[in-house]
Amino acid sequence: MFWEEEKKRKPFSTKKKKIEWMLAAGRNPYDSSGKLRFIKTSKCRECKRPLTWGDRTYDFDHKDNNPANNSQTNCYLVCKVCHGKHTVIKKRKIKGFFDETVGHKTIKKESGI
Repeated sequence: MFWEEEKKRKPFSTKKKKIEWMLAAGRNPYDSSGKLRFIKTSKCRECKRPLTWGDRTYDFDHKDNNPANNSQTNCYLVCKVCHGKHTVIKKRKIKGFFDETVGHKTIKKESGI
């Protein structure tokens, strides 16, 4: 449209999420044969709140706030509460042809974890 679209965050792969899940729990993600291990519980990297896989109380955040960087070292497990504390939401007016406000665009900016 008339305004530039902001780049959308790319989701991390399930494998990267599971590796970060194990690392946040303080466990080695691989067993002695090199296979990926997995447990159902982990903890938030910030507040150490217990988390359970699949209960939707956690997010995998881009640690450096770069949505294009999906490396393993950029994947960071945080609970929804801690993620919300570090996300700043601003709204920008979208002007129409006659300079009237026709809507608002939400801009999410990470303040860094």
